[in-house]
Amino acid sequence: MKIRFNYITSLVSMLVLLASISTAVLAEEQYQEGLFWKIEKEGQFVGHIFGTLHMNDARINDLHQKVSMVLDEADSFAMEAFPSDHYWNPYQGGQLIKHDMVLERGDSLENYVGKETYQKIEGVLVDVLGMKPDLVKTLRPWAAMRSFAVRAESNDVILDYALLERAGDQRKELFQVESIEEFIVTLQEMPIEAQVALLKFTVASYDDMRGIIDDMLDAYLEQDLAAMHSISTRFIPSAKENEQWRDIYLRHVIEIRNIVMAHYMRKPMRLGNTFIAVGAVHLFGDKGVLALVEKDGYTLTRVEL
Repeated sequence: MKIRFNYITSLVSMLVLLASISTAVLAEEQYQEGLFWKIEKEGQFVGHIFGTLHMNDARINDLHQKVSMVLDEADSFAMEAFPSDHYWNPYQGGQLIKHDMVLERGDSLENYVGKETYQKIEGVLVDVLGMKPDLVKTLRPWAAMRSFAVRAESNDVILDYALLERAGDQRKELFQVESIEEFIVTLQEMPIEAQVALLKFTVASYDDMRGIIDDMLDAYLEQDLAAMHSISTRFIPSAKENEQWRDIYLRHVIEIRNIVMAHYMRKPMRLGNTFIAVGAVHLFGDKGVLALVEKDGYTLTRVEL
């Protein structure tokens, strides 16, 4: 595992560099709307890409039913990292934190954020979300940031996992387009000062989190990728001095992961008749997976839902 993880760290470090090289000012971003896309290459059908929302809100169920009929006809299904009981899952609120998410022995989160901010972190993660105090005090700043959540208002399975269960029941070939290790490393590679700044913004905006989630859901149901992309960084104050943190957040949480996902999509697309489901925010713009797939020579056509 150590060799594997070092390899992934090196790979993601290279992707950080690649993602930061493209600084040219472009015209209007590509792919601003649309959740469901047909993939073709040289006139031949390849499959579909569907943008999901990692929530279990009942209002998403109508979309689930529509795309499920298309999934039923596919030969394979691909998604972001498979759910695992061995890793913390930010979307379900689990707290099974692996070694990579905690600080070195003797270090503490309070050393990075200060006593006042740490008390607020503990107030949410321990008092509201039920995490153990001994665990919270050892979290890396990025892991603490990703642990913040509000309690779900529905017991439904989130859309991604509902699609996975359906594909598994149908004995389809399954692919993941990002491993949990790769997800973790992209966050670990954030400079520590960025992790701390973003964690403090997360703490300060916690009371607004439900409103942000509701706005994200509304944008999703309207298939507005540009709005979703904007809302994803709304927890970062709009002051000029915070632009650097917004850029780092987007690079590590979205853009580098887009490159990884587009790379792993190649196999199921090459095999054909695949159904790929990734978070809708990864579809947006010139650095999104749709644009990256298009650069690989595929043609994408929006499918109305």
